[in-house]
Formats: sequence, structure tokens, C-alpha cells
Amino acid sequence: MHNAPGFAILTMGSGDYLGSTVRDLTLANALHRRGFKVVIYWMMETNQELADPGIEHRMLCHGTRYHFQRPSEFLDRVLGKLLFLLPKRLRVASVQKKAGYVDRLLANLVRSLYASATADARLARRLAGMIRDDGVSHLLVSFGTLGPLAQQAKKSHAAFDYLLTFQGDEEFAAHAARIGLRERFGERLNTALLQSPWRAIAVSEDYVHRIVDDIGVSPSRLQVVYNGVELPERGARPPFSVLKVLFPKLREGIPIVLYLGRQDTEKGIDLLLYAVRLLAGREQGAPAPLQLVVCGATAKGQSYRQVLNDMGQHLGLAIHHAGTVTPQMRAALYAHSHIVVYPSINREPFGLVVAEAMSHGTPVLVPDYGGVAEVIHDQGLSGGLRFRTWDSGDLARQLGRMLDDSTLYEELAGNAQTVAARFSVERMTDGVLAHMGLRSMPQGLAEANVSSVTLAAIEASDADPVELAEPAGERG
Repeated sequence: MHNAPGFAILTMGSGDYLGSTVRDLTLANALHRRGFKVVIYWMMETNQELADPGIEHRMLCHGTRYHFQRPSEFLDRVLGKLLFLLPKRLRVASVQKKAGYVDRLLANLVRSLYASATADARLARRLAGMIRDDGVSHLLVSFGTLGPLAQQAKKSHAAFDYLLTFQGDEEFAAHAARIGLRERFGERLNTALLQSPWRAIAVSEDYVHRIVDDIGVSPSRLQVVYNGVELPERGARPPFSVLKVLFPKLREGIPIVLYLGRQDTEKGIDLLLYAVRLLAGREQGAPAPLQLVVCGATAKGQSYRQVLNDMGQHLGLAIHHAGTVTPQMRAALYAHSHIVVYPSINREPFGLVVAEAMSHGTPVLVPDYGGVAEVIHDQGLSGGLRFRTWDSGDLARQLGRMLDDSTLYEELAGNAQTVAARFSVERMTDGVLAHMGLRSMPQGLAEANVSSVTLAAIEASDADPVELAEPAGERG
């Protein structure tokens, strides 16, 4: 190992607040603030605005590289650079206007890494050159799917080690299945895992089970380290007037029910609209008044946003609707919302929005499915409620409880910041460093944070687990 580690984070920028991008940049910022050298290697698109000043950025490849089934150096190095002279909003808008184009790029990326034995050899050599020139000793790879690329780069430049993270890789596995590479995907991914000196990180206990079942990753090669969010200073609360800038019709004193996150079909925002309509139609008891706010970026185009607008009109709902919001607006929305609802129909790996909302003292309502369901509980305390996944009727019932039962609401609100504290950036960073044997955690904390799910999975596995220099870090 190296005495003074230099970190590079290999990630893909594909949405202003896409969970994986936020997690990666949050970790990069935390490492940089601790005095480590950090550089970001971007694929497809960038989100440099999320990084602290002083962090270096490199463009490993542009999305145009994967326009065709075979990687194109010309489209990447020439056309891609020319397109990046345009403002980012124009680049993103042009891509999202082409239905299915993002999925096409991702499928071609998977093909380039798994269809041949060399895993996009030219790109791997470029990555190896960047690592050598930047003096990187530890490459943190955003998606386990990119493992073969890191493995191929290591063959060209062996003086670094890589750590893989799983956070949404089931989407890449689905692309692999569609293009006939499902079996090879699992085989080569596990091979790349074996070439890393560390178990790969999974971002929740439920996600360990999912990638073992859906992708075929060996459980002995996985360790849970929860994602981290920046905890706001206690007592710091933006004025309500901040919200009026973007949502001029919002009224102070009437509970705000907020959805904040990607506005794409798998997020289940339509379930929330149905639930609010069902709540408004209750026959027994006057429903508590509420204001519904829906906002956030999209990775797949504006079509779903338009569907939500049309649904709102048909259901007779007044929706305060917006796209991407600034960090300042985001904080104000959390602080002044009565409830944050995350109605995803996907088996979410984690739930950054949920942790962020609770960190502001705002209770949350989440499905009882996936890693997001883990986020609202800690040591007997709950910062929110769960509803039956895909069930808008139960979503309406639980939402009604949180609006009508002041005793229940005050208990959840009182617990929220305490529950969210286990998802601090510091704990995530400590967990990652301890997992790599670069920093010891305080006595007892490391033992308390070893994932029981991961240990049970390892004990049940026929494979021999890799010995770690330090106990595993905080559960992911």
C-alpha cells in the first residue's frame, strides 16, 4: 500500500441529482476536505458543479463514444469534445429528446465491456495513463459494472488498486440480458471482483440480496457501507420566502407534501397523485388540507413530467411542479415540508432523498421494499412510515395518519434527525477508509457497524471471504 493515498473516482454524470453521482461527489468532497488528493474521472457527462473547489476533473470519455455498438474514438475524441462546447443544459436536453437514446448508450457501454475479452482496450489504456499521470493509488469505481474496465487498466499500469461499488447495477445487468450477454456479464464481473484486494461495497443490506440474486455476485465479495448525506446545522432553517421564488402560490401554514427526486417512471410519482386524490375523497372526517409539491431532474426526458401534469388535471389536483432545483431551494423544501414521500416502484438500492429529508427533521413515507425501507429506522426509532409497495390506497392511509395524528407525527419528527445521523458523510467516509485499511475507526464503532446481513451471507457462502486489515466499515 501507499503511504500517501491518491484517490480517483470513476463515475458517470447522468442527472443533476442522480443518487450515484451525488454519493460519489459527496465522498470525493469528504476525502478532499481531509487532505487527500482527489481527481474525478467522468464518463458520458459531467456534474462538476457538485464538487468542491480544488478537486481536479478529467473527461475519460463522452457519451458519443457509445453511439454505435462498437466504441468510436472519432465520435468520442472529436465530436464529443465539440458538443461539450455547448452549454450542458442544451446537451442534456438534446439527448433526452430522443426516446430511448440514453438506454441505447448504456447498452452499448455494456457491450463494449463484456462482448470481448479486452473490455474496451483503448479506453482502458487511456484510464491507465490518467492514473499514472495523476499519481493515483486508489481507484474508486462508481459502479461494479465498470469493474472489467478497471481490471483491464490495471494490466497496463499495475501500480494502483481499485474498489468497486454497487449502486444501481441491476440496470446494467438488464441491458446485458437484452443484448444476449447476461451469462458473460456475471462471469466477467465476478472475475473483476476477484482482482480487487477489497470486497465491493453495496449501499444497503437489501441491495446485497438483490445483486446476489439478480446479478450472481458472490456474497463473500460484498460489504455494506451506507451512503452519506451532509447534515444541516441544527437550528438553521431557510425562510419560507425562499420557496415563493419558485412556487409563488405556496401558502405558509398549510402542510406541504413533497416529492423530490428524479421524475422518471420507476419513481412512482403517479401513485402519490392517486393517493392524494383518494385522501381528498374520504367520506369520514374532513381531510387535512395539504399542498403537493413535485420537483426534480430527469434522466430519460420530459415525457413522464407531461404525464404527471395531465394526470393532475384529470384528478383535479393543484400540483406545484418544477424541474431541477438549486441546493438552496432543496434545503428550503426539506425544512418547510410537513412530509416527504418517496413512492418508488423500483427496488431502490438506497434513498438519499429520504436521509436528507430526515436530516432536516422532516418525517418521510417510503415503500416497504428495497434499501430505502432500511433508511427510516435505527435502534428502535423511526423517522417515518412505510406503505405497501405499489399500493396507492395504503399510501393514502399512511399519509392520512401522518396528517391527522399529531402525536404520531411529532414522534416521527422528533426521531428524524437522530435516525438520519447514522447516514452522515463522516460515517460513510470513515467506513470506506476503514474498509480499505487506510484508517482505523474508534473502538467498538467498527464492530457495531459490521453488517449482519453481509456476515450471514458470507457464512452461508461456499467461497472463502477475503480477510480485511480492519473490521468492515459502516453498513452501506
